[in-house]
Order: sequence, then C-alpha cells, then structure tokens
Amino acid sequence: MCKRDTLEAYRARLASLMIMFKQTLAALVLTSSLAACGDRAPQLITMPGPIADVARPGQMTVNGQATLEVSPDCADLTITLSVDQLRPGVAAKQLDAMKQALVAGLAKIGVGSSDLKLSNLDLSPIYEPNPQGWATLKVATYRAQLTVTATTRDFGKIADIMDVAVSAGASSMSSQFRRSDLPALKKQVRDLALAAAKDKAKQTATALGIRLGRIVSVAENQGGSMWNQTYFPQTANMVVTREAATVLGGSLQPLTLDVTIGYELAVEA
Repeated sequence: MCKRDTLEAYRARLASLMIMFKQTLAALVLTSSLAACGDRAPQLITMPGPIADVARPGQMTVNGQATLEVSPDCADLTITLSVDQLRPGVAAKQLDAMKQALVAGLAKIGVGSSDLKLSNLDLSPIYEPNPQGWATLKVATYRAQLTVTATTRDFGKIADIMDVAVSAGASSMSSQFRRSDLPALKKQVRDLALAAAKDKAKQTATALGIRLGRIVSVAENQGGSMWNQTYFPQTANMVVTREAATVLGGSLQPLTLDVTIGYELAVEA
C-alpha cells in the first residue's frame, strides 16, 4: 500500500469521527434542554368530545280559575266638623262641643264609640285677604276642624247618621262601602283556584296515562278591582229599589283569581 492511500484512509477516518462527535454533542444539548424544563414526563392533552344529552323529564302546565261575587257588608261615613273663631282656644272648645253632640246623637241611633274613628284633627289660622283676593300676613280667624268616620253594617241607618251629622254642624260628608272580611274571601278564592288546577292536572294525567312529579312553578293572575282596593268603586254605590225598599251598597263586584301550576312528569323506572 502506498503512502497516498494511507493518507486518504486517515482523512476518511477522521471525517467519520467528526460526524460522530457532532451527533453526540447535539444529543447532549437536547438532553440538557429537556432536563431544564423539569423532571416531569410530558402530559398528553386531549380535547373533550361533545357533551352527551341528559335525559330530562317532561313538564305539564295547567291552570285553574275561581270567582266570587262580593257585595259590601258595611259602610264608612266620613263626617267633617269645622268652626271658625277669632281666638284658637274658643274655636277648639266649640269644636269639642260639636264632637260631643255628634257622638251623643250617633249613640242614640245605635252607632257606638267602637264604630267611630277620629281620622283628623287640625287647628290652623285663616289669613285675611287683601282687596285683590290674595292672603296677607294678618290672621282673620282660626279654623278648628276634625274628621270622624262612622261605620255601620245597617245600610238603613245611613240617612239617620247623615241627619245627626247635619244637626251637629257637619260641614261635609261622604260615604264609601267595603267588605269587612275581604282578606278571608281572597284566601277562599285562592284555595278554590288551586283546587281547580290540581283537579285538572289529575284528570289530564289519568286520561293520558302519565304520572305527575313535583311542582316546579306556581303563578297567579288577579282579576277584579277588589283585589287592590279597600272600597267598592263609586260607580257601584248606586241605589237599588226592590219592592219599595231602598237598599244602598251597589252592585256585586267579582273577585277572580287565575292560578297556573307547572308539573314535572315522573320518569318511568
């Protein structure tokens, strides 16, 4: 073998060693980088698939309605007594005398103290007007005024009460009619409406061959003006004549309630 061949073989061997060295160095650098990121093994992250539909029970909604025709059973008469005097003390004393006369007169016709309520008591100056009609700072008189509410369940006494009030010096009067047990009637209507809705739900479930589950919703819709008022509408306070007998109190007013109940249907096992 010549010297030239020996040199070429040496160069080839050296080139092979350099390639192996570079590969080893690259592997060492990669290993160091992975170690710097931590000792934990890489985790596999997977994206969740579509959520499976959850079986939900069906629902059924039913409604029930109840109505009561309500008539007034008592009347409230508002009576105002008023007196003007030059001195406030004199006005107050005269007003008290008028009140005592009113109470005594009402007692004679069967309206006792338990049926009377003092609504307002006021004592205020009345200023003297100028020629143009505007009030000045000069006090002309003092006005003492009180308001009494007389309640009666006997509508036939209304005219007598007004007559007594006029005799006592009343300056104004007004009457309003109401139902004394209205809160109890509202509860009765609600019970009737709920019972109607429950009965309808039971009947429907039996006819369809399904079973009712728990109640999931309840709603109500109130009807009639008496749900939000204490007194009957003034248009209802008319005079009705039956067989020559005059009856005060007005026409009947509806007290209506609609109830809606939502049921969850029972899931078959």
